[in-house]
Amino acid sequence: MRFEYFTDCFMPRIAFCLFLFLIIHQNINEMKKCTMLALAIFLFAGVAQAQLRYGVKVGANVTNFKTDNALIDDVKMAPGYQLGVLMQYKFFGFAIQPELLYSEKSVTLNDANASAYLTTYANLSAEDPDIKLSLKTIEIPLNIQYGIKLGKTYVYAQGGPYVSFLLGGSINGEKDTYKNVNNQFEFNKVNYGLGAGAGVEYKKYQISARYDFGLNPVGKETLNSNSEANMNPFYEMKSRNLSVSVAYLF
Repeated sequence: MRFEYFTDCFMPRIAFCLFLFLIIHQNINEMKKCTMLALAIFLFAGVAQAQLRYGVKVGANVTNFKTDNALIDDVKMAPGYQLGVLMQYKFFGFAIQPELLYSEKSVTLNDANASAYLTTYANLSAEDPDIKLSLKTIEIPLNIQYGIKLGKTYVYAQGGPYVSFLLGGSINGEKDTYKNVNNQFEFNKVNYGLGAGAGVEYKKYQISARYDFGLNPVGKETLNSNSEANMNPFYEMKSRNLSVSVAYLF
């Protein structure tokens, strides 16, 4: 009984604290606001301990940027990953599942126009016209689930909002190149949107898929001092992300 109490009560908290430590250790300045928000979400867990389950989660991302901007008009999907922690509260066939994830989202800008544009305006040195942009974020989705039980299996649909906080990024694996581009064409530090998906839960295991629609631009508007036209190619882009993940529930 004591061992079960330890695994059910303390192990999820230990995993959660270790996850926070690793993220904060990498980027403590950008994490201040994210950490406070994440802690606020998880603090109410002690109110109804017996009704809650915790979990750890890992998965893959496939990201694209929807754009109608002719400055860079050839954007292709690229793979990324996510990992983090979650908690779940079930009631009457419904479940509420907030999550705290470290998520890397990548796209490929694969045309010569992209290379020429960023080289000219953002001091990007790129011999290869394929430019891989990776954004590292802390993401907090709130999944509202509804499903049915089929024997020991719980099948559900899910949807809900998310908010993400940009920590940094890289271009072709180089952080300094990303900083050069960000200095000229600043990326939005906060993103938000809506997602929908489905999943299957069997005992302590959960497999799910979710498609997220970003609602605000990836980049901030940057005006040309002469024409006052926007020069930031990322201002017209909005994130689209498909994630497939596996979770273990305590």
